Amino acid sequence: MDEPHRPEMSTVELLKGSWQVWRSRAGMFVLLMGIPVATILVMALIVNYLIAPHPEGPLREVWLGMGVLQRLSVFVLFLGTFAMEYRALAASAFATQEIRNERSIGILQAFRSVRRKQLRLFWMIMLASMLTGPFGLIVFPLLVFAIAPGFPVAILENMTALAAIKRGDSLAKGGHGRIALLVGMWLALGIAGVLGLVSFLALLQERFGQPWFLRPVPALGFWLIFLIPQWFMIALTLNFLDQRRREGEIVSAALT
Repeated sequence: MDEPHRPEMSTVELLKGSWQVWRSRAGMFVLLMGIPVATILVMALIVNYLIAPHPEGPLREVWLGMGVLQRLSVFVLFLGTFAMEYRALAASAFATQEIRNERSIGILQAFRSVRRKQLRLFWMIMLASMLTGPFGLIVFPLLVFAIAPGFPVAILENMTALAAIKRGDSLAKGGHGRIALLVGMWLALGIAGVLGLVSFLALLQERFGQPWFLRPVPALGFWLIFLIPQWFMIALTLNFLDQRRREGEIVSAALT
């Protein structure tokens, strides 16, 4: 458990602590992110065999060749994969808190602890990024930076989106540089992972002449990519727990 009157956690300690928490229950964390991966596999099977059976050609041509109902079905499945990913990330925050407090927790227990209310910040960022079109590439990282401290607040204190943003910003006062570093590392690693996967799938399509982005097997590549935002969530949670500990110490000191 957290030691009383311990100094503020440094950025190096935060990064090291994030790795230690993940490594201590690596199997559980990996399996947690396997839930959205399984959703992607199911989506790929449904698209490949039911919505657009055995499509051929580049992704753009496959999409343009679909009817309205086919596109709508793909979009609904697309949202479903994000819903599972967001739940897995929120469950990772719950698991981090329990591990930090030296309590045991399982995959199902962490996943069942998530409520829809706690996922609103994720959907807010996604919706804003989609509605801003090409500007979403700028809006997305700015929103993540502004909202990031509120993620663990919404999840662990069960607050509404706006209340979580307000409290997260208050707790992070003076520590936004650390948040910016975490966001930058997450985006850099995430972009590198996505580009690597896309290049690999393009190579497979060029070599074998099939739309591999709709095949189940390459979806496993997302498993490794999903571990990147999971690490980001673990780091944010540890940072939040440290901030909340110091907040409690300040209140205690003021009362004595």
